[in-house]
Amino acid sequence: MARFQTLDFLNKSRKWDSLIRSLCLKLKDPEKALLLLRDCLTNLCILPSSFTFHSLIHSFASQGKMDKAIEVLELMIHDKVNYPFGNFVASSVISGFCKISKPQLALGFFQNAVNSQALRPNIATYTALVGALIQLGRVSEVSDWVSWIENEGLEFDVVFYSSWICGYFREGVFVEALRKHKEMIERGIVPDTVSYTILIDGFSREGYVEKAIGFLEKMKKDGLKPNLVTYTTIMQGFCKKGKLDEAYALFKMVENLGIEVDEFMYVTLIDGFCTSGDIDCVFGLLEDMEKKRISPSIVTYNSIINGLCKAGRTPEAVDFSKGIAGDAVTFSTLLHGYIEEENVIGILETKRRFEEAGVCMDLVMCNTHIKALLMVGALEDAYAFYKGMLAKGLVADSVTYCTLINGYCKVGRIDEALEIFDEFRNTSISSVSCYKCMIYGLCKNSMVDMAIEVFIELSEKGLELVSGAYTSLIKASFKEHGADGVLKFVHRIENLEPEVFDIVSNSAICFLCKRGFPLDACAVFMRMRIKGSVVISRSYYSILKGLISDNQKGLGWPSLNTFVKEYGIDEPWVSKALVSYICMKDVDKAVFFLANTQNTSAVAFPISVLKALTKKGRILDAYKLVIGAEGNLPVIELVDYSIMVHALCKEGYLDKALDLCALAKKKGITLNIYAYNSVIYGLCHQGCLVQAFRLFDSLEKIDLVPSEITYAILIDSLCKEGHLLDAKQLFEKMVTKGFNPNVRVYNSLIDCYCKLGNMEEALNLLIDLKARCINPDEFTVSALINGYCQKGDMEGALGFFFEYKKSDILPDFLGFMYLVRGLCAKGRLEEARGILREMLQTRSVLELINKVNTETGTELVENIISLCEQRSIQEAVTLLNKVGSLLFPLGRRHRAQNIAEKEENIHEGEAICAVSSKYSSLNCQTDLDGRPSNEKKVGKVVDDYYNFEKGSRLPDFESYYSLIASLCSRGEVLEANRMTKLMLFDMGTGG
Repeated sequence: MARFQTLDFLNKSRKWDSLIRSLCLKLKDPEKALLLLRDCLTNLCILPSSFTFHSLIHSFASQGKMDKAIEVLELMIHDKVNYPFGNFVASSVISGFCKISKPQLALGFFQNAVNSQALRPNIATYTALVGALIQLGRVSEVSDWVSWIENEGLEFDVVFYSSWICGYFREGVFVEALRKHKEMIERGIVPDTVSYTILIDGFSREGYVEKAIGFLEKMKKDGLKPNLVTYTTIMQGFCKKGKLDEAYALFKMVENLGIEVDEFMYVTLIDGFCTSGDIDCVFGLLEDMEKKRISPSIVTYNSIINGLCKAGRTPEAVDFSKGIAGDAVTFSTLLHGYIEEENVIGILETKRRFEEAGVCMDLVMCNTHIKALLMVGALEDAYAFYKGMLAKGLVADSVTYCTLINGYCKVGRIDEALEIFDEFRNTSISSVSCYKCMIYGLCKNSMVDMAIEVFIELSEKGLELVSGAYTSLIKASFKEHGADGVLKFVHRIENLEPEVFDIVSNSAICFLCKRGFPLDACAVFMRMRIKGSVVISRSYYSILKGLISDNQKGLGWPSLNTFVKEYGIDEPWVSKALVSYICMKDVDKAVFFLANTQNTSAVAFPISVLKALTKKGRILDAYKLVIGAEGNLPVIELVDYSIMVHALCKEGYLDKALDLCALAKKKGITLNIYAYNSVIYGLCHQGCLVQAFRLFDSLEKIDLVPSEITYAILIDSLCKEGHLLDAKQLFEKMVTKGFNPNVRVYNSLIDCYCKLGNMEEALNLLIDLKARCINPDEFTVSALINGYCQKGDMEGALGFFFEYKKSDILPDFLGFMYLVRGLCAKGRLEEARGILREMLQTRSVLELINKVNTETGTELVENIISLCEQRSIQEAVTLLNKVGSLLFPLGRRHRAQNIAEKEENIHEGEAICAVSSKYSSLNCQTDLDGRPSNEKKVGKVVDDYYNFEKGSRLPDFESYYSLIASLCSRGEVLEANRMTKLMLFDMGTGG
């Protein structure tokens, strides 16, 4: 009878086992299974098998319900049941904790189980342990466990190594991942599809698709068949690198292989096209999915919505989202899109939609919602929402606190920001970003002292030091208290960790030197030396550079000695500093030093030296350095060559400018039109019009288009030389080419016509100038007044003067002088007196006279006014003539633009040389410093430059012909004959 009762009990037990396992494994409902288990143990006095407990634990762990899994485990090991748990349970629990991102609990469970001797781990359990260590970022510790496993006599399998390799990929250590793959093969473990897929995925994710494809081919060669996951990982790699054509081709290849494509592969491709902004292809893929009856999930829809938002098409994303049941990700994406566009109405509408939809918010959506509320100015609502997060079962993270702190700081509500910061400090969250946000906010609101306290706390907590935090403090300290504020900040952090003090102090040195306070930087440097801190080479270089720029070369020498002793001359910053110092002090010694340095690859003067020399007016030293140290040249950019060429041409060193052009060409640098403009200006300035026009004609042959400045230089030079016919033809060519002549070009032609007495043409040009909506300037008015005065038409001159006076356009110094002299010559002294008074009230004229005041030490304006009051007009005119001779020693500088206007800046892409109309009255045969020009020498240099690496070239006959024809038309036969001889000589036919 007892036997039958036992059998009956066992049958009942099996039935309950079967029912519970069926709920777990087939119906995936472990909650009901647990209810039955409790009922069996409590009410039915039935003890299910250990396998039933194991199945239930595994089921809960797989679903991430670790509280329930642990509850079943506790029931299993309770005294009433007392089942031992093995590796299946252990690996299930460890994997479960990893699944819910709590690897620390997984590791603790493993250690407790082993220490209590309740578990003797097998390779499956150790594999689960590897997963926990990887999540903790402690993949390096796996090697220690490998030794333990070997001592236990366990055999490694492909799953263990695959998990280990996956960990190294996660840490970005690709070399070690490959080494472990090799080690696995050497142990005789055969890679399977999963292990190869892990390798392919690791390299694809980092953009090394070619390497991934190599493993794919090896996988096929080993007889393994890649699966859909394998191909999808490669597609992800292609999409990440923007190679969408290759990704789509792979997609089609997978279809042709007969592999059934799933939604995830489509999503991968859709996401790639979204990133590239090709939304049309995205919708094409969506239609393709529907044709193949692959139902898009919310993941697919969210990917499309994200792509539309990133492409700036948030309204379209909103319309698209209205046709689906959105989740937290959907609305977070829409909110983020509107936040980026700063669309307040869109934010409020999206907020209304997700509130109506009753979407269950996750932490990401909460943070996005808070950011949106802050952006629309609803700060109280944002704070209330933050306070209500706990009621939603959500805990604020570092992003939440950063968003709130940043939002309050932006609107200057620093007290509330500090309150939130204090709440953050009371949590267990360790976040550098929150400290950084608080420091930024305090600095922005001029609360530097408190910001420094926050920085000190950040450092004392041992958190990672981020450059943005201390850089902001250095800048804010400087803004509030100047260089002393920076010194005060450095002093306050002296007691922090040496590494922190060193990093901040070195940054402070570089900052102070950059702002022009090298002596204060030296104070920081001395403090660092006293403390025994490490002064980096860049700090030494910054101090030396700053002292040299500040003309404190004497102070720089001891620092340079220390620098060389500490780092040695082979250190790049040392050689850079040493060469900079010598270059600025003595260029000849610098060239000698560079020429005799053995390690020439390490020693080259910095480009900043050339800029400094040029800026200080030492252009010849800069030229000497470039030419003399050709073997040790740094990388000189086109703009630097152009600046030097311009400076040399401006100073009259045309042959040297052309040497630089030839050097640039030799270095493979194609000069731009700005450099050519400088050379053309230099040639014109030295009276070498033929060479200038030859260079101008050659521009088209080297695919270089002349600019307005090019034409302006040549037109002005022709006008100065009296070649008016050629100037007019060039002007017409300029207009035909589509260029818009500026007022300077018109001024050159008007001035020339006025000097030749052709007022009709001059006035026609004035009408044309106005028709182009160009306003005449003081130089235009001066030129026309001069024309009227030369003809003795003082009524015309006065009428013109008063007409433009109404438009607030008055003549320049010389224009006034033309008018005054003309009136005096006609005996109209009272009118001349009135014009003189007007002249002495004009700002541009006063600036010129005051310039002479500074040079002569006399009070000219007062003297001239006094003479006018005494009606001594002739004496006043005589005094002003002397002023004019001092201002324009070589005669009338055409419109004096060299004084009245600033030169254009090459760095902004403007003309690097002033238009030559500024210097129209310079003697065409004289350099700026009065040296006679050598036309043949310059001509030879031009030829040498133009023929560099191109072979010889015949001179342009048309350029000569136009000049000779112009000379003949004016009856200047001797000059035309000289030009003809020069043409024949250049063409190789003259004797």
